[in-house]
Amino acid sequence: MFQKTEITIVSAANEEFVPHLATLFLSLLQKKKSESIFNFYVIDDNISLITKEKLNRMVNEYDATVSYLQIDPLEFEDMVESDRIPTTAYFRIAIPNFLKRTDIHRAIYLDCDIVAVQPIEDIWSIDLGDKLVAAIEDAGFHQRLDVMEIDVKSNTYFNSGVMIIDLDKWRAEKITEQVLNFASTNQENLRFHDQDALNAILHDRWLVLHPKWNAQAYILLDEKEHPTKIGQIEYAESRNEPALIHYSGHIKPWHKESSHPYRENYLSIRKQTPFPIEKFELVDENRVRCRYRNL
Repeated sequence: MFQKTEITIVSAANEEFVPHLATLFLSLLQKKKSESIFNFYVIDDNISLITKEKLNRMVNEYDATVSYLQIDPLEFEDMVESDRIPTTAYFRIAIPNFLKRTDIHRAIYLDCDIVAVQPIEDIWSIDLGDKLVAAIEDAGFHQRLDVMEIDVKSNTYFNSGVMIIDLDKWRAEKITEQVLNFASTNQENLRFHDQDALNAILHDRWLVLHPKWNAQAYILLDEKEHPTKIGQIEYAESRNEPALIHYSGHIKPWHKESSHPYRENYLSIRKQTPFPIEKFELVDENRVRCRYRNL
């Protein structure tokens, strides 16, 4: 008899973005190993009861659970935002504070514009050592830590769309409070807002994962060359066999102008959710603002 492994996965969504959240969840469930139990947590930004019921039924078919975490938007009202990155993007910073159960020691945060191609279990139990987070280098190479004049050993900067979080260490060191304080007192320096603030506090304290676990659009569209030889090899591996496809950037697979090489992965899974895509949804990217994803 195999021992069941419980995995905690956290994302955030509002009513408009639930179809993409459902696509993410279904892709994870279809790839999961038989001995795993998935417990999903959704940071709930006014999702309707009818929509929740549809999502619940889909998840329950795989013997998984979904719970909804209520947030107080007033806690984030002083955060800087932009057209692409609204205040709601900061919710991920407070995930360890939202998860109150003392028996949950680790969680994986995932942006909603992601589709799983390989089992998430393959990184769930990774040894974090003395690190607080495992993540993937941002493929934009924006040199943000240098620009923000943060004193660091390494200027490697992570994309916050995929994070494995040590909840106990995070709470013990009050990382949420540190990040929000940095964001509120350095607003003029935050180009990528919550992601900049997370990197400013967690620099040199995060574990670098293979880029296939956050295969960003820059990588899959071959728009950026990694500055190191090993990085170039890993980018090639990610293009050939991505594990988590992150549809980062302005153009999403549900936009009619999308030419993403893995667009069909999203569309085929979306059709299987309780939220099949409608013709009017394949719109120009300027008509839809993506709220629950990073860059």
